[in-house]
Amino acid sequence: MKCQKCQFENPKEMQFCGKCGAELKNICPKCGFANPHGFVFCGKCGKALAVPEHLLSMDYDHPQSYTPKHLADKILTTRSSIEGERKLVTVLFADVANYTSISEKLDPEEVHKIMDGCFKILIEEIHKYEGTINQFTGDGVMAVFGAPVAHEDHPQRACYSALSIQDAISAYGAKINKDCGIEFEMRIGINSGPVIVGTIGDDLRMDYTAVGDTTNLASRIENIACPGSILVSKNTYKITRDFFQFKPIGSVTVKGKEEPQEAYELLKSGEFETRFKAAVAKGLTKFVGRKNSMAGLNEPYARVREGFGQTIGVVGEAGVGKSRLLLEFVNQIPPGDVTYLEGRCWYHGGSIIYMPFLEILKSYFRIKGEDREFIINKKIKEKTLALDEKLAYIIPPIQNLLSLKVNNESYLALKPTKKREKTFEALRDLFVRASQEKPLILVVDDLHWIDKTSEEFLDYLIGWLANVRILLILLYRTEYTHQWGSKSYYTKIGLTQLGVDSSGKLVKAILEESEIVPELERLILNRTAGNPLFIEELTYSLLENGTIQKKNRVYVLARKTSDVQVPDTIQDIIAARMDRLEENLKRTMQVASVIGREFAFRILQSISKKQAKIKSYLLQLQGLEFIYEKTLFPELEYIFKHAFTQEVAYYSMLHARRKKIHEKIGNAIEEIYSHRLEEFYEMLVYHYSQGDNMEKAYIYSKLSGKKATRNFSNWEAFRYFKKAIKILKKLPKTDENMREEIKVISSILHELENNN
Repeated sequence: MKCQKCQFENPKEMQFCGKCGAELKNICPKCGFANPHGFVFCGKCGKALAVPEHLLSMDYDHPQSYTPKHLADKILTTRSSIEGERKLVTVLFADVANYTSISEKLDPEEVHKIMDGCFKILIEEIHKYEGTINQFTGDGVMAVFGAPVAHEDHPQRACYSALSIQDAISAYGAKINKDCGIEFEMRIGINSGPVIVGTIGDDLRMDYTAVGDTTNLASRIENIACPGSILVSKNTYKITRDFFQFKPIGSVTVKGKEEPQEAYELLKSGEFETRFKAAVAKGLTKFVGRKNSMAGLNEPYARVREGFGQTIGVVGEAGVGKSRLLLEFVNQIPPGDVTYLEGRCWYHGGSIIYMPFLEILKSYFRIKGEDREFIINKKIKEKTLALDEKLAYIIPPIQNLLSLKVNNESYLALKPTKKREKTFEALRDLFVRASQEKPLILVVDDLHWIDKTSEEFLDYLIGWLANVRILLILLYRTEYTHQWGSKSYYTKIGLTQLGVDSSGKLVKAILEESEIVPELERLILNRTAGNPLFIEELTYSLLENGTIQKKNRVYVLARKTSDVQVPDTIQDIIAARMDRLEENLKRTMQVASVIGREFAFRILQSISKKQAKIKSYLLQLQGLEFIYEKTLFPELEYIFKHAFTQEVAYYSMLHARRKKIHEKIGNAIEEIYSHRLEEFYEMLVYHYSQGDNMEKAYIYSKLSGKKATRNFSNWEAFRYFKKAIKILKKLPKTDENMREEIKVISSILHELENNN
C-alpha cells in the first residue's frame, strides 16, 4: 500500500509506513475519507476502494493466491513440525444470511460480484489475526485459528476477527442495500476444540480431522445465529469471557446433538486485553514469595533516584509472575513520587512500528480513543511546552509518529532516514527531560513480541541512560535474546517457579484459606511445578469441573488423580511455545515425553534418529528451561520442568506414533539394562502395553507380580497378576494362553491365602 505522506510503496500486510512511520490509511478517491484497514468500499460514500494486490487475482481453490506472503511463509516453515499432530484450535464459520433469497432476487453475475467483495473482506479480516481459511462454502468461509500457525490465544484471535468482519460487513452491507435494495448480513459461529492436523501442501492447503464435534458445533451454532450476530460455544466462552462482552442466550437445540448446548452472543471487546489486567479487576490472589526479586527491583530504583539510570530485565516463562511482581513494586512507591509510563508489545502487532511507544506517548499526553485530531495536537503542544519550551522541536516527529498531520515544512522535507533519527532523538529528549522533573519508570511489557524499529530504539535509548533518572523495566520470556547484558547498569531478574512453601500458600489463598487434604496439595504442586498461573488455572479448573469438593470445611479429591486433565489455557501456552521451537528440538521433546516426565539419556539416545546430536538438543532445551538435569550419577537423567509440559508434548502426537515409540523404548530398556532387567519390569509392562506388544506386556506383568511377591508387596503383586490376566484376554485364545491364565489365577489365589 502506498503511503499518503512519503509515497513509499509498502508491503501489503503493513499498517504503518516502513519509511516514515505514518499510519497507512485506505483513502477514498472520491470523498477523501480515511477508511479502516481492510475496507473494500468507502464507509462514508460507498465508493469502491483499491483492494490489496494479492486479492486481485485470487482463486478460491488455491490458498496461495489469497494468503499474504508473511503468513504463507510462517505456514510453510513450521508445517513439518505440526503435520500429524493433535492441536487445540478455534474454528470460525461465517456465511451470508438469507443467501438463497438474495440469489433469487438478483442476477447471478451481480451475486457473484457481491460475494467477491464479501470474500475479500473475510480474507483480510481473518488473515489480520493469522487465521487460515480452510474452505470456501459458496456463501461463506470456514477458518481455523491455532493451526497451522500456533497461537496460545487462538480463541481471542477468532473473536477479534469475527468482530472485525461484522464491522466491515456492516459498511459493505449498507452499500449493497443502497445499490440493490437488499439486506446483506453475515452470521458467524465459533467453537474451540481439538483437531488432528494432516498434511499441509505447498499450496497451503491443510487436511485435518476433527476430534469429536469441534467443527460441527461451530457450523451448527453459526446456522442458528441471527443475521449480523456472532455466537460462540461454551468452550470458547470459558476461555475468552475475561476479554470480551457476551450475552448469554441460554441452552439452544443444535442439530446432531442430543443435549441442548449453551451459547453466547459475542457483543464487543471487553475492557481488559490481557489475562493479568482481567485478574487485577477480579481481585488478585495473595502475593507470595519473591522477596529477592523485589529487592532486585528496589536496589536499581534507589540508584535511579540518585541520578544513575538503570535497565532491568524481568525474565521468566509465561505465567511465572512478571506482571504481578511489577505491580507489587509500583504499588509500594508513594503516589506522585514518579512518572510511570507503560507500553506493551502485542502478539499481532509485530509489524506495527513503534507499537509500545505509541502506547507510552498516548499515556503521557493523556490521549483518549475518542479524541479528534485537533484535540490531540492541542494536548501534545500544551504538555510539551509546559514541560520545556525548548522542546518545541520534538512536536513534529511525535505528530508524525501518532499519524497526525504535520505542518512543519523543514521536517517534511527530511529524508526518511533523517526522520527516523529525529524520531529517536525526540523520544529520548522527551523521556530525559521528563525524568528531570521526577524519576521516570518506563516499562515495555511482552518484549518478546517487539517490532524491529522499537527494538532498535531501545538499543539507542539504553545507551543514554547512565546519568539520568530513568528506570527502564523490560518484561520478557526466556526465549528472547538481546545485547544489553554487558551494560554495567543492566540487571537481570530471573523469575523461576515458586518454592513448595510459597506454592502451598498460594493454593490455600485460592481456596479461601480452607484446609486441604495432603493428596490434593501434592497433586497441584507436582503438576504445576510452582508456576503461579498454572497453579491458579489448575485449581480453578478442578473446582469448576467438580474434581475437588469441600466436605466438612476441608477440600478433598472427588475423582481419581489420573482423570485430571491439562486446562485448555495452560495447554495453549505450552503448545504454542513448543511449536515455535526448531523442529529437531520439538521432536526430541516429544520422544522424551513418551519415556516419561523423568527420562534417561541413554534410552532417549538409543531410540532417536539423530543420536549424535541428542546431547546438543537437550542442552538447548535446558537453556530454554523446558527440561532440567536430574542426576549425573550413576547415569545422566533429565526431568521435564512441568508435568504439564510432558503431558502436552505426549498428547500432541497421534496414537499410532506414540505406540511405535513405546515399543522402541521397551526394546531399548531390554538391551541397555539386560544385566539388571528386574529393576525395570514395571516400566517394561507400561511401555509394551502402551505399544500394543501384548505378548511382552504379559511376560513382564507376570514377572512384576512375582517380584512384588518376593518383596512381600502383596497388593502390588495382586495388581500385576490381575493386569496379566487382562492382557491375556487380549491375546488369541490358544491352549497355551488358557494354561497361562490358570497359572496366573493360581498365583492370585496363593497371594490371597497368604494375606489371610
